[in-house]
Amino acid sequence: MLRAFCSIRIFSTISTFKKCLVNHRRFSTENKTLVYSDEVLEAKKNDTPIVALESTIITHGMPYPDNLETALRVEDVVRNQGAVPATIGVLDGKVCVGIDREGLTRLSASERAKTVKCSRRDFPFVIANKLNGGTTVSGTILVANIANIPIMATGGIGGVHRFAELTFDVSADLTELGRTPIAVVCAGVKAILDIPKTLEFLETQGIPVVTVGDGDTFPAFYCRETVNKIQSPYRVASPKDAANLIKAHRELALAGGILFAVPIPQEYSLDPGEMETAIIKALRDAEQKKITGKDTTPFLLQRLTEITAGQSLRSNKALIENNVKVAAEIAVRFSIIKNAHDSSPNIETVSRSEKSGPVVIGGAILDTVVQLAEPTINFDGRTHPGKSRESCGGVGRNVAAALINLGVKETNLLSVVGDDNPGKILRQSLQGRDGMVEVRKDVNTARYVALLDFVGECKFGIGEMTAHEAISPDLVQKYRSQLEKAAILILDGNPPLATILEVLSIAAPRTIPVWYEPTDVTKATKIFQSNEYWKNCLHFISPNQNELMAIAKYLKIDVPVNSENLVLETVMKIAAQVAQHVPVVLTTLGSQGLLVSRKADKIEPFYNGDRQLIHHDSAEVQTRLYPPISFSTDSQERIVSVSGCGDCLVAGIIRGIQEGLDEASCVRLALKAASVSLTSFDPVPASLSSIKMFKYSS
Repeated sequence: MLRAFCSIRIFSTISTFKKCLVNHRRFSTENKTLVYSDEVLEAKKNDTPIVALESTIITHGMPYPDNLETALRVEDVVRNQGAVPATIGVLDGKVCVGIDREGLTRLSASERAKTVKCSRRDFPFVIANKLNGGTTVSGTILVANIANIPIMATGGIGGVHRFAELTFDVSADLTELGRTPIAVVCAGVKAILDIPKTLEFLETQGIPVVTVGDGDTFPAFYCRETVNKIQSPYRVASPKDAANLIKAHRELALAGGILFAVPIPQEYSLDPGEMETAIIKALRDAEQKKITGKDTTPFLLQRLTEITAGQSLRSNKALIENNVKVAAEIAVRFSIIKNAHDSSPNIETVSRSEKSGPVVIGGAILDTVVQLAEPTINFDGRTHPGKSRESCGGVGRNVAAALINLGVKETNLLSVVGDDNPGKILRQSLQGRDGMVEVRKDVNTARYVALLDFVGECKFGIGEMTAHEAISPDLVQKYRSQLEKAAILILDGNPPLATILEVLSIAAPRTIPVWYEPTDVTKATKIFQSNEYWKNCLHFISPNQNELMAIAKYLKIDVPVNSENLVLETVMKIAAQVAQHVPVVLTTLGSQGLLVSRKADKIEPFYNGDRQLIHHDSAEVQTRLYPPISFSTDSQERIVSVSGCGDCLVAGIIRGIQEGLDEASCVRLALKAASVSLTSFDPVPASLSSIKMFKYSS
């Protein structure tokens, strides 16, 4: 049944579809003229960016099962960038926008002779006869435009065939691009075609041709450039620049589309000369076998796979995945730009007076702490004297509880616990602010056992953390309205990457500030693995030194090979470089104190009166070390645990921001909160409530 892989109904008659083609701007999901998958419908409802994907690559471009594997993989690539894939195809005469695995399997395994390559001319016949069809670039952009999806990805577009002066064989992709305002992301024109003539045709159609990346040459599908190094008409450096170009194009209401050409990654690029030789041979074979029309491209692609011993197929898969990744990045960036300037009803602006308190998304854990009563640990099987205690923990829970104890009573924690006694204890620790903590019967509350040395430093821990996997994107959607009204969103590194993506997709279009607490070195870079969204909303990160090094490496910043015992000057330099990517970097350095890196002075607050982040773009990054609050000479006896110190520090900064304090005063408050935690076995002591707001004087 069609409902298994496509939901909603489609065209009741061919005339309905014809009206669609003429009046495409009138149609939306409510018109029920297309069959939308549940995933695409949800994306449209939430204004999540969508990338349209063609399906002839499934039906005619690759052999089975390579085609199915590639189709599934490229959809995941789109999702991993924070967008939603909408593979477009025809099943039993129904035009689907978004197809599930069962439908993709049917298309990929169907006989080519019984599956139609669908462009504009083919839809009426395929629909009337209830056939299956793979949509070409031409057919895909036509349907994508009706569905109001502005960006699509493919391997390479069709074009002017070689010897077109004799055959008049010109792909419908070019004429459709000339009249449909869709941005197509590809690896250029298929190498089997006449690339110079295709570029001439595109110019005649008024279609901007733009290479994305560092080079100025036009890519040749399997190769990063053509044999004769044809120059690209235009170039943009990044997906962000591409998104700005789309915005400008749409503001002019131009009828045609845009062609973005993305060179194949270097490691998969084939030699242009060798490929040209292989293509000439494949063309001769096609001529001998009298292959013409729409059968030409599938034949040539298959023949090239044979001639190159599979190298062309390998490159084809790689370039498709790369194109899809770039298309998704462009879609995410375009969504951010569009929503920042739109009055779209899907993006409601929440006034300052309507903003609620912070929402923390992260782990809630019941900690069992075992501390040694002697200074030396021997790993030889002996029993060491010590003592144990239980306390509420988890980075997310600690930050939320600390905010509540510091007087930010409207704080909420979004987390998951089991229907068990540890879960009950954790919920009670939030003083009635546990309304967004989900209780699940099918999970155990997260547990953690830590071994502390004689002075309270954690040496290692053992955790049962499967409950964190239940902090899902669906849970985020359940509390979406609360997140949209939050003054700030604080993420720890415990939720799955997909959940972090979901949070960022809510925050970025609404410019809700996000604070990322890395949690541990293995999770430090998780937020940067998400998508382009973090660049628009991530204002704060609070790593320790090891986490800072992991983040720096991920951002391709040079880090010393041995980064464990770095001098302070080196750490400050690296933190300043990270602050070129994230506006505020707060690096905790244990007994040395807190390092603050930002493009602003210490006498300035983090936000101005209009809740705009104070960040002087043209200024140099300033890095300042704030030493910890001094204890008396018997400090070793007073410091009993550091497990909640960093979380209380984060809460202190946020509390200071809420009060409009300058940087130095925020840090002073945060260091005071951290010092209170250091002297307590409870990671978030109730005595935090006694801390008063004050201005810092240096």
